[in-house]
Amino acid sequence: MESLKQYLIQQAEACKSRADVLTADDRRDDAIFEKIRGNVYDIFLSVANAAEKTADPMAFFRARLADIPVNWEVAREKATLHGDVNRAHTESVKLEAIQAIRARLEVEA
Repeated sequence: MESLKQYLIQQAEACKSRADVLTADDRRDDAIFEKIRGNVYDIFLSVANAAEKTADPMAFFRARLADIPVNWEVAREKATLHGDVNRAHTESVKLEAIQAIRARLEVEA
């Protein structure tokens, strides 16, 4: 669990750094998406911290990793259906971060 937490911290910090660079380059929209991605890593860092207080931390973490993105998938589908490109992209950014976290779990397994 500790290496997963370190990964989440590193990714969140990297997103913040990229957002700062993008903001400095006057690429506000890209910076916002980078901040959103970083927020996902922060959310799952909180989940990892909560998981450590349970009997089976990895099972808890994996369950939240399955549960939380469901709403984002639904929101992306609705946004796409209604032609809201920005909202659809926002939800896609979140789901891409989830895929990266899942890939990291596979490496650690």
